[in-house]
Amino acid sequence: MNKLLSLNGLDRLLKNDDQDVSRCERKGNENGKANTPASSVKSLSKFELDEKSKVEKAIQKLSSEVDLTSKQLDNQRTEILRKLDIQIPKNQDETDALHQDEVDQIEKLVGQNSTNQKDISNKLEIDHSSLRTIKIAVNNRPLSVQFVGPYITFMLALAFAEVWVNRLAFELFFESTPLVSLFLATAIGAMLVFFAHVTGSAIKRSQSTEVPVAKSKTFFSMGILNVLVIVFIFYLAKMRQAFVSISTENEAGLNVENLLLSPDMPELNELMESSSMMDSLVSANLGQEGIFLLLVNVAVYVCGFIAAFIRHDTHPDYEKAENEYNKHRAALVKATKSFDSKVATIDKRKSDLHSNIRKDRDVAEEQLYKIDQEINDIQQVLGDHKTRASEVITQRISIYRKANLANRSKPAPSYFNENIEFNWD
Repeated sequence: MNKLLSLNGLDRLLKNDDQDVSRCERKGNENGKANTPASSVKSLSKFELDEKSKVEKAIQKLSSEVDLTSKQLDNQRTEILRKLDIQIPKNQDETDALHQDEVDQIEKLVGQNSTNQKDISNKLEIDHSSLRTIKIAVNNRPLSVQFVGPYITFMLALAFAEVWVNRLAFELFFESTPLVSLFLATAIGAMLVFFAHVTGSAIKRSQSTEVPVAKSKTFFSMGILNVLVIVFIFYLAKMRQAFVSISTENEAGLNVENLLLSPDMPELNELMESSSMMDSLVSANLGQEGIFLLLVNVAVYVCGFIAAFIRHDTHPDYEKAENEYNKHRAALVKATKSFDSKVATIDKRKSDLHSNIRKDRDVAEEQLYKIDQEINDIQQVLGDHKTRASEVITQRISIYRKANLANRSKPAPSYFNENIEFNWD
């Protein structure tokens, strides 16, 4: 409660001790001996009026201060009530409206009715219809694929291995330009792995009993392709063998004539005499090095074929349909989670704002309670001091009158028997 400044002076005036009692008695004795006030007087004596007046002035000053303080507190109370009744509800309504606008905007951009989600949902519905049709055709069996994850890496590793296997074969023709040999070996490795992939996946899908498959056409085309692959691998082995033989003879210090007479390479004599180097290479006998390259190329090709065979399903469209369905389902889930996340962020912001508004309301209500309590307290203080002032003045005047009556030789005024009236009652 605010300290009322006029209380100090009033409390000093209302201090009722033995000294104050003695003062009133002395004044009563003094006036009584002089028969003052006279018997005919109808109003209070000077002493009584002075005692009453100085307290009334102090009470009036306290009352004015209480009124001013109450008015100030009432103004604060009005502002707080305005905040509680108008400002806080308005802030809450604005927060709710802003939240709804943000939710509507997010719903429009990434919600269920957004263009993006509608597009994904339509694609997902089409994919689901296609996948359902295929599953009915395959009697609802699960997708039969293996080695899916490492398949690409494995095939690239095979192609990379082919580079180092076949590089020396091309150096028969490009010994002076090894980069060309490396490039050709890389291209051949990629080609062989690609042919293995095509052959493996085609043969696997030719095993399907769920969709019509032209098996004879598939086997015929794959047969021709693999015959060409075998011929090509064999030719690479011939090239490798020829290069090794030439390199060996050169290291042994033989000249071209000795090399032509070598028992290991009788074909080189024909090569020098023939107009076609390819005919000579084809007619050359394979040695250990050529056979090793042939076996390695066959092994790499077979590995690629087996990997492709077990990697693919017998139905040509089953895996693609399921992948498309899973991709668009994942996209829909991602879009939904994104929408939910954005809405959750907006909801949290709304919750935080509402929490702050509740705190403001609680603070305002607490302030309002304290103001009401303070107004009641200062009014109570004023009322208590009025009561106390009435009692103290009445007591002082009673002591004065009693002493006055005891020392008078004439009758006392009639008003001595009347109660004292105060203008604050």
